[in-house]
Amino acid sequence: MSVFGYLRSAFAPSLDVLGINRRNVDFVKTRNRRSDFPVADDKLLAKRILAAAGIPVSETLTTFEAFYEIRELKQRIAAFDTFAVKPARGSGGNGIVVVVSRTPETFTTPSGRVLTLSELTKHVADIVYGVYSLDRGDQAIVEPLLRPSPFFAALYPKGLSDVRVICVDDEPVLSMIRVPTFVSDGRANLHQGALGLGLDLATGQVIRGWSRGRLAETHPDTGVPVVGMTVPDWPIILDIARRTARAVPLKYLGIDIVVDAVRGPLVLEINARPGLEIQNVTGVPLRARLRERGLA
Repeated sequence: MSVFGYLRSAFAPSLDVLGINRRNVDFVKTRNRRSDFPVADDKLLAKRILAAAGIPVSETLTTFEAFYEIRELKQRIAAFDTFAVKPARGSGGNGIVVVVSRTPETFTTPSGRVLTLSELTKHVADIVYGVYSLDRGDQAIVEPLLRPSPFFAALYPKGLSDVRVICVDDEPVLSMIRVPTFVSDGRANLHQGALGLGLDLATGQVIRGWSRGRLAETHPDTGVPVVGMTVPDWPIILDIARRTARAVPLKYLGIDIVVDAVRGPLVLEINARPGLEIQNVTGVPLRARLRERGLA
């Protein structure tokens, strides 16, 4: 079933489901100036802006901006047993490598895939070249491997789940959890096979699951029941989403928040053109929700 097929059949002949064209014309174009897109498209820039506003973000261990710096990769990551490598200007979870264990010359991902130092070096070079970026040329970011809090570890311990909050005019309007799976290789990306959990915005309770185009009651790998669970400290997560929205000039955006076992909630990244499958995950047509809030 297509991304919007389920909702269109469930709500037909309603036009409440927000499609890509209408999103771009009515919300992205009217609320997000093109000149402000780099705030979301560049993860390093977003980190600097949010940190200056007192919003918690993940630490940056090191970066690689030029090809000559890649020769220092082995030395720069020597002290890190676990870490994540990602493109500064990537999108859709592409180009992210998560390392959960290592030897001096090999690096293991959550699915058990083993990369050699040469393969990791090539991956960093691909990032800098711009293979995963929205335009040519990029920076590779190395961040600490965040550990999920007990609630999220119970959902799936071998990857980092995140909470996606859609904000319009600085207010949250829809939210979901994206839970990694074996298929997604530890990444919280729905298109790569992650599990989506629709949340009740007021309470943080899971109202339904969505996995690879179908409703789901349990995690596909662990069998853990997911519907009915409530995210701990939900008001804090919503407050961070609001503060993030107010700290940037983009007024239609997606905010991705992770909850680390030690540091608590952290903003991982923001998106000026958040995907629309959240409507399938939550079962809530976005246009209808925006009309309820007087935003459409």
